[in-house]
Amino acid sequence: MTVSVHIVTWNSQSFLPALRRSLESQTHQPERIIVIDNNSTDGTLDGLADWPGIHVLRQTRNLGFARAHNQAINLSRSQAVLVTNPDVILEPSCLAALVDALERDLRLGSVTPKIRRFSHTSDDLREPVRSATIDAAGMVVRRSRQALNRAEGSDDRGQVDQPIDVFGAPGVLALYRRQALNDVAFGREYFDEDFFAYKEDVDVAWRLRWAGWGSRYVPAARAYHYRTLDHHQDRLTKLVATRSRRSPTLRYLSYRNHLLMLIKNETIGTLLPHLPFIAWYELRKFLFAAVREWSTLRGLVDALRLAPRMLRKRRVVTERRRLSASSMRRLISP
Repeated sequence: MTVSVHIVTWNSQSFLPALRRSLESQTHQPERIIVIDNNSTDGTLDGLADWPGIHVLRQTRNLGFARAHNQAINLSRSQAVLVTNPDVILEPSCLAALVDALERDLRLGSVTPKIRRFSHTSDDLREPVRSATIDAAGMVVRRSRQALNRAEGSDDRGQVDQPIDVFGAPGVLALYRRQALNDVAFGREYFDEDFFAYKEDVDVAWRLRWAGWGSRYVPAARAYHYRTLDHHQDRLTKLVATRSRRSPTLRYLSYRNHLLMLIKNETIGTLLPHLPFIAWYELRKFLFAAVREWSTLRGLVDALRLAPRMLRKRRVVTERRRLSASSMRRLISP
């Protein structure tokens, strides 16, 4: 199976050397590496200049995660697409294990590895320091429609060492079958460009599931993702700390895009049985934003503005639906 690797960069200079070394060490080599740079100003492009064989497309402005990855997908012709953040390190057999999983099960539209966290040394070298803390073992969606990385923040004690079907693949590092992406695309748009960035991976996972494609967590494939937050914090402290580290723009996009996903992907058969959980989750988010993050609430206004476009895309999702509402509910976690 041929694979193209797609990396979207934006001021990512400090992460690219480690990612490059890990890609060059893969036992299954990609046929192409495409970098879409969203107008970096930190020397990212200088760091790419001596990387042989890669294809670089430089934007004149930041067009966001979704549109940049769509450009890369449309530039490639491989049978599978590896979407990766620049702040990721792959172990040498990671890509081979993911490809093997896709080849063995033709119903799978996406696969995802065991992702643990790494940080950087505090000196000028900024060398990667790998940890045993899990960053993601697949994606889960709860009855509230909150999307989470499975086992995130827990110490890796072998508790997620078995392959398992999951709701979807976190966009930090996901291998997609091109046929599956074509099956859920809006024309040449795979990730929803109305999202700009944030939660577009959840939306794609949802659409792939509706179209009948499966997703598998593959623990034999291993990688690391850059994080700095202390996982020993209690839940409330972690929530406040995590949100405070995000820019107001990211908080707004998160709030808005979650609502856009609901408009596009929910059905009466999935919504009504879980409505109390969804309503309570949305109420808590609204009250939190009203008290602490007034600027986030403009996401509600923008979601209403974009609702007609989501409804048009919803019709496409509905036309391609191969999964029943009851089957979708079984994919959703308590």
